[in-house]
Amino acid sequence: MIYIKTYCYSDHELPFIVAQLEEAYDFIDMLYVFEYNYTHTGIKKDYNFERVIQHVPDRLKDKLCYKKVNLDGIVEYAYENEPLIHALNEPVQRSMFFNDPSITLNDDDIIIDIDSDEIIYKQCYTDLLSELNRKNRVLSIKFNQFFFKHNFLWTNIKFSSPTIYKYGMVKGISRKIKCLSIKHQRDCAVTTDGIYGCHMSWVMPAKYMVKKLHSYGHPKYRKFADENVLQKAIDNKEYIFDSGRKMEIDVLDLEDIRIPTHLRGVKNIFEYM
Repeated sequence: MIYIKTYCYSDHELPFIVAQLEEAYDFIDMLYVFEYNYTHTGIKKDYNFERVIQHVPDRLKDKLCYKKVNLDGIVEYAYENEPLIHALNEPVQRSMFFNDPSITLNDDDIIIDIDSDEIIYKQCYTDLLSELNRKNRVLSIKFNQFFFKHNFLWTNIKFSSPTIYKYGMVKGISRKIKCLSIKHQRDCAVTTDGIYGCHMSWVMPAKYMVKKLHSYGHPKYRKFADENVLQKAIDNKEYIFDSGRKMEIDVLDLEDIRIPTHLRGVKNIFEYM
């Protein structure tokens, strides 16, 4: 069996979930999407993706399993505490796949361990699975990095955080947090030879960037949580989170094959909102 595991927090992630399903449909058995009633910062939230899941095309829904998880009493408030976010709240949310009693895993089951905005290309699945079998170890997957817009390709950066592995490779990991098994893999030492997908990083309306800055795992960037400041950064193609980091952006044609099929040819992927 081949599974994709991910988690979401916002209704703006719908285009990425649909794109993931469309690219993966012929290769995977199920895409598991978990959503929680808390942010990484430990602030209670609604199940936002539930509001838009009906927009997933019917032809793809049989391979989508959306799970709402109540984390009352598990995560902790960490709005200004980045170490606690990374030590508790984030790993718990990334590992619920391994703690779901309805999911039974065998050693040879393949798990693609990604965030919702990290999309494997359809044409790359055969080579990616072949490389996993050949190297027979946990691999971080190289991705093209998009930033701010779904056709803004950031060319002078390397990104390889998502992973692929067989369950037997992580089964013996015994780390526990509040009685939960933490087996999540990310940013591993060995990467794939090829680029097999794309990361749609910070591709969202500016007002959603503000929400993200109040909810994700890096409070030090919260000072940029101003819609006008963020919109200016988008317009200027400027990486404001680190003034010393230069962004070299290649603005792709909307039909470019490095853009996932579902997102090609579309000027505004968030028209449903």
